[in-house]
Amino acid sequence: MKSASYQYLCVLVLALAVCCPRVFAQEAKKTSGPAWSIPWLEKTSLGKATIVIKRFGRLQRNEVWDPPAGYSIGGIDYLATEVLKLDEKSFEGSEAAQKDLRDMQSYAYFYKARSRGRKVDAKNPAEEELNEIMANLKRAVELGYTNHLEILGSKKELHHIFDKAEFKELIKDLKEKAFTRIREGYTRQVAKGFALYAKAAKKTWKPDLKTPSGEAFWPDGSPAIVVLSRIHHDGYNKFIGRLEKLAGAKLNLRTAFYQHRADDKERLKQTASYVEALGTSSPYSVIDRAQYKELRETLKSRYEDGSAKEGNKKAVFDIFQPVVIFFDANSVPLYLTNGVLEDWQIEAVLAGFTAAGGSGPEETKAAPVPETEK
Repeated sequence: MKSASYQYLCVLVLALAVCCPRVFAQEAKKTSGPAWSIPWLEKTSLGKATIVIKRFGRLQRNEVWDPPAGYSIGGIDYLATEVLKLDEKSFEGSEAAQKDLRDMQSYAYFYKARSRGRKVDAKNPAEEELNEIMANLKRAVELGYTNHLEILGSKKELHHIFDKAEFKELIKDLKEKAFTRIREGYTRQVAKGFALYAKAAKKTWKPDLKTPSGEAFWPDGSPAIVVLSRIHHDGYNKFIGRLEKLAGAKLNLRTAFYQHRADDKERLKQTASYVEALGTSSPYSVIDRAQYKELRETLKSRYEDGSAKEGNKKAVFDIFQPVVIFFDANSVPLYLTNGVLEDWQIEAVLAGFTAAGGSGPEETKAAPVPETEK
């Protein structure tokens, strides 16, 4: 039998729970869920801003803009209104909650602009209505919305403002910023790539190759760039001319065409005809399957070793043509790229190669990693 004091304690706890439910509710909120609340989220285990953002997209794909008949909640208009009710100042001291709020509200304003666009009289839109659409869109951008492609893809709802000068200026600005982010990100990626290979154990690949005229394939005591590809490859066709132009003669650009056997005379004739028709100016040689496998293993070994020394022991190596391989003066691969690059990407990689390759065997060093990546 339980003691009288234990029974008394149980009665006291029960009385507090009945009389002071708010105390318990507040305590529960402190230990679970985000600082902000959306009614439809309260009945789920979901509580992150990304879920709200995905909800906007799902509702839009299903064309659910207003609450369904018979329901008080649901639809884009309702969700946007609930998100915009939340006040960032209420969450001072919590940067994570404030960031969540800005992310959600940027999308709320974007979808609010689209919702307004749906309701505008297509034949006779009022200037005030168009200004409200534009104001919502600009507010979305101010809060961090940057996807100009998604804005342009919302022509069905936003076409009313596509001809406005301020809309065109907004899109232009977003495009330029997006391109800047992409370029900066790629430059950081290249710098990190060169730095990764610099940490790997030195391993060379330098078979005794000759050009069709019998000259040495490798430049004497100098770094080189080798493009690895098969003949009649559409990517190589479109890429090699631009690469030759940007690399110039000083960077010793070469091409290694690979085939099953390097002494296949018919294939060698096809290669010569292919190069002549393409009009390339850089020297080339032909390697066989064994040399290709040796090169691939050298690249894979250096990549995996460098990755392991950076703490990533599960790095996955792959190459796909055209492959551009950057060798130092000792024929050690310093970095590689896969596929067809844009001119600005080529320029970024060549700059990284110049920094990493130096001008001789003793000057090889890693390209500096930007401060933001250290």
